[in-house]
Amino acid sequence: MEIWKWELRKIANPGILAAVVLLGIVYYYMFPSFYIRYFRNGPNAEAEFALSAEWAAKYGVTMEPSEREELDGQLAGEKADFQEMLLAIAEASDAGIADYDSFCAYRDSYYDQTAAAGSVADMEQEWLLHRIMDGTNYYRVQTLAGFMDAYDRRAERTADRTGTGICRSAPDDDTDAMRRRESGLMQSARWYGYLPGCVWQSTCEYAKDLAVWCVLCNVLLLSPVLVRDRIYRTRPMQWSSRHGRAVLQTQMTAACMTALAVTAVNLVLYGIPFLRQGPLVFRTFGLESIWSDATPWFDWTYGTYLLVLAALITVLSAAAALLTVFVSQYSGNYIAMLLKALPLFVAVGAMAGSWLLDGSFYFRSLWQNAPVWGFCGMEAVMACLLLFCGMVLCMSAVRRQRRAEL
Repeated sequence: MEIWKWELRKIANPGILAAVVLLGIVYYYMFPSFYIRYFRNGPNAEAEFALSAEWAAKYGVTMEPSEREELDGQLAGEKADFQEMLLAIAEASDAGIADYDSFCAYRDSYYDQTAAAGSVADMEQEWLLHRIMDGTNYYRVQTLAGFMDAYDRRAERTADRTGTGICRSAPDDDTDAMRRRESGLMQSARWYGYLPGCVWQSTCEYAKDLAVWCVLCNVLLLSPVLVRDRIYRTRPMQWSSRHGRAVLQTQMTAACMTALAVTAVNLVLYGIPFLRQGPLVFRTFGLESIWSDATPWFDWTYGTYLLVLAALITVLSAAAALLTVFVSQYSGNYIAMLLKALPLFVAVGAMAGSWLLDGSFYFRSLWQNAPVWGFCGMEAVMACLLLFCGMVLCMSAVRRQRRAEL
């Protein structure tokens, strides 16, 4: 136990901890903070989030056909509000804009004229368009109308059961699985869920950045530990006793425990600003959504999905910790350590971490525009394989050290 505590003290080097904290602050403001500032990126996303939150309190996690009929009245009311707001914009009446429909006709006519003129904008008309869009509930009306159209198209597909959604472009060997999944969703109430697309998108992007940081954090903390032992020639002293021969196992255990603790701290620190954006309003919503074309493999709620992503990041962090300790034991100095730690971070963090958290547990291709589609649960399989690889390498290193000659 004393050896284990001493190894933990060696990992928690104050200078390295300070450097990691400083780098973590810089990293946060360079990358993940964007998805906090723009959690609802744009006025359409703001309207989408607001409408979904209102419906959640009124209709629950799904919208039935009878509830859909009520949206016709809501749209009429929103258009009436738009017309009243137009009265405060004198330039609108001068341009012949009296209601939402006439504004849409004016907007479309202007865009056609601009395209015909070689994309040369008329600044007065541009100003009027944005004055009306920003000064009324235009985005709310537009978003509501778009949702109603998407709902009606989904209802038509349910009636004839010929649609395949995002599966239309899938290769032949996977199309059947995707169609079976979507057919099952069509028969459940989840088919008419409405988790905002902006919430799902921000969640995925934020989780990707968090996964990369957790890997980087563990690589920076754990890389110097075994190197320091070699620099100060402590290994010969350790090998002089039977307990010292087993110190590598203790060091690897301490590294794994440190990685889990650091990951837990990161999850909490990153979770606070994320949860302040209000996504837990939709914690009981299913992942299938009218707002999005993405189709999930599993019937999880959004709250469950957040926990699964946290578990996936934890497994990835543990794998990165074990691989870091294994690689660093073969470095005789800090330069050699960096030459090994950098590619390790790129492979496990920047590449594997970003890929694993990019739309996890949804139907997706192996990479962008790839002709091959992934299989169900491939993210969990890949993360567990990395962890298993790290465990096997570390156990082999421990056995090799115990059998090595003095």
